[in-house]
Amino acid sequence: MIMATITGENPNMSILQRLTTSDLPLVKEYGLPGVIGALLLAIVIPIFLSSMFSKKVKKRAVQVDVGGEAGLAMRNSRFSSLIQVPWEGATTMAALFEMASKKYTQHRCLGTRKLISSEFIEAADGRKFEKLHLGEYQWNSYAEAFKRACNFASGLIKMGHQLDSRAAIFSDTRAEWIIAAQV
Repeated sequence: MIMATITGENPNMSILQRLTTSDLPLVKEYGLPGVIGALLLAIVIPIFLSSMFSKKVKKRAVQVDVGGEAGLAMRNSRFSSLIQVPWEGATTMAALFEMASKKYTQHRCLGTRKLISSEFIEAADGRKFEKLHLGEYQWNSYAEAFKRACNFASGLIKMGHQLDSRAAIFSDTRAEWIIAAQV
């Protein structure tokens, strides 16, 4: 009551009525609808534009149990299992390779080229690059690549490697990496 008597305002007046009867310069110049419109634009437009142009972050992996350990699988995050399986039972890369090897035994699978020669070339900025001269592709069929992968797996087992244990291979990039990755 004390504030109402000091300012001369009625305490029962709504906020809108107080604004329309106030001596604020903005309200006098633009009117109450203009001030409310400006406030709405100042709040609504930035929110709308930020939602329209903001990057949507996709979940790139899902949590899975890999051999008794927690891990991540890169697949569609909306599904907990594979969406499409080319062959029934081919749920891993190794199983998929085995199925493909049985179906496409004589098709080309893995091609390599022999190194004929190499030379160093200097670029205009002084950097040196090695230029390789390679021969024609020599192809392994799916059956040959699968046999090599099985031989590699047998060698690991003979050396004492256990199921679900890990091995690291350090080497220059070569076809044997692809073979070893199928085990």
